[in-house]
Amino acid sequence: MKRLNLIAFCSLLSCLFSYGQEFPNYGTLNSEDINLKQCSFDKDANAVVLVHEAFSNYDDEHKLITNHHIRIKILNEKGYSAANISIPFYQKDEFELITAVEGMTINVVDNREIVKTKLERKSIFTQKTNDRVGEVIFTFPAIHAGSIIDYKYCSTMKHYGGLEDWNFQGRLPVIMSNYTLIILPNVEFTYRVNKVRQIPIIIRKEASVGGIYFEMKNIPGLGDEIYMDAREDNLQKVIFQLSGYGRNGDNKSKYMTSWDEVTRELNSSAEFGNQIGKNISGTEDFIKQVNILSSPEEKMKVVLNYVRNNMVWDGIHSKYSIEGVKDAWKKKKGTSGDINLLLINLLKAVSLEVYPMIVSDRFHGKVDISYPFIDQFNSVLACVIINNKKYYLDATDKFVPPQLTPFNILNTTAFIVSRKSGGLVNIVTDTMQYKEYITAAINLEENGTISGDVSIRSFDYAKIKKLQDYTANKNEFVNKYLQIDETSIVAKNLELHNLENDSLPLEQNCKLVGNLDTAGHFSYLTLNLFTGFDTNPFLNTNRFSNINFGYKRFIKVNIAIQLPPVYSIDEMPPSIKLSDDDKDIIFTRLLEYDKQNNILKGLVVLEFRKSLYDKEMYSVIKEMYQKIFGYLKELVVLKKK
Repeated sequence: MKRLNLIAFCSLLSCLFSYGQEFPNYGTLNSEDINLKQCSFDKDANAVVLVHEAFSNYDDEHKLITNHHIRIKILNEKGYSAANISIPFYQKDEFELITAVEGMTINVVDNREIVKTKLERKSIFTQKTNDRVGEVIFTFPAIHAGSIIDYKYCSTMKHYGGLEDWNFQGRLPVIMSNYTLIILPNVEFTYRVNKVRQIPIIIRKEASVGGIYFEMKNIPGLGDEIYMDAREDNLQKVIFQLSGYGRNGDNKSKYMTSWDEVTRELNSSAEFGNQIGKNISGTEDFIKQVNILSSPEEKMKVVLNYVRNNMVWDGIHSKYSIEGVKDAWKKKKGTSGDINLLLINLLKAVSLEVYPMIVSDRFHGKVDISYPFIDQFNSVLACVIINNKKYYLDATDKFVPPQLTPFNILNTTAFIVSRKSGGLVNIVTDTMQYKEYITAAINLEENGTISGDVSIRSFDYAKIKKLQDYTANKNEFVNKYLQIDETSIVAKNLELHNLENDSLPLEQNCKLVGNLDTAGHFSYLTLNLFTGFDTNPFLNTNRFSNINFGYKRFIKVNIAIQLPPVYSIDEMPPSIKLSDDDKDIIFTRLLEYDKQNNILKGLVVLEFRKSLYDKEMYSVIKEMYQKIFGYLKELVVLKKK
């Protein structure tokens, strides 16, 4: 553990003498804490936060001082990991310090005696996460099912510019969460609440101390919900937005108040705007060859592939080229900022209309368009405009063709950095979707074995997804896409076509071999072949995030099964067409039995005509999925004579 230096010592004194530092309930238990065995509003939880309370105040130097008190109960052995604590902080330039860390484990033994085991100072460590962020870490001792851990600490930031959102919700359920903010007189800020309708909030002004108080109770834990965007966007929280702050009567330092200011800031940046318009050494001959092409679409495609083939992405998302695009080109490696600003330079060199576009991908966080703040965005792409049509290009992605919008920015808001053609833009696609056509011709033998030919044509996002998975692991590709669950039927002799051709679908052809499930004189046949609908993802009671599929989907399956004379249809599911009230989700199943030729023909169609659903629609989505999966599980029953 790093030793306390003079700055940390002064911060410790600030914490000790700041407003209301003492938490009267620290280290004491009530009967509810002791008797709690299960979280009533999140019954599967392995641990629960009994209370997280904090208050923020300032000292004579207008530093932002926040004291925290957290108490957690371990409900069972699976909850032991909750005793491993990490407190992240902004370590760069010593902007934030974490001090006054205290903690204890509280156990109640058989005779109702309360035993407290203090957290030793030597078990508290500080480590560096990256250049900007560090973390204070420690693990509580004497943990078992029923243990309660109780701890507090103080955060000191250089100024109110570090004011963070208050998260009522975490991965663990929270019984009580409250926060008091004492407002610095010369700070301008607003706040807004992000929460679901069914959980109430208390907001109360504390006029006597110039503050405001927030409280929520009984908040279920939020893990990673399927088809969820950035988890941070879906937490129940208070979001603070500062427009300016000052110190000791100085003029306020203003945040950008308009998107025009964002454009000016980026265009004047040495690591952004000054990196555009560079002559990239060694590309002269390539540019001459591209300029011969007459089609701007073809020019765009050739330049995109050239950068993809010559640059390696280091996995870092960035809006900037810190060392410069020329240096990245020499190294043939860089961040997303290096690679895509380089791409913009080469697109400009072949006379295409192109602008940098800063983005916040789906897993980074939602952009608040009322808050012109560059840090909301985590990367940059190239926006090419041809005949008034916008193309969004990302050279770090090796698979997405120019006509497709990268999946990770679908249903997000981006900002095109240009005074002439720039501004905020909603990234959606109405023409491209996840589309597949599946055809299966199957023969059933008298001994119950089957054989057949399967052809799958994957278009647009279906093709991209499958290309990515096939390139990553060919064996896993077969298990993921060509396995028929709970049967002995397997796919063999897989062949793929049109891997390199952007304008044609990805074709997958294979042979099916195996045996039908049989019991006595009866055999069972599934019609759910290669749809990808094997497990229902919407089983949870509650939903805290929007359902973002990213794209629309269309899946069509045609099946023809030739039965031998000794088999007949004993039971066949009915044909059906199911849809929700808005006809956004449509499930169709048509079955026809040609008795004369003993052929069963089936058609299954799944259509999702929207890509994004509000969390308030969860009950509708859940009900529709439950019905669809119920129909997909229905089997054709064959009887052997």
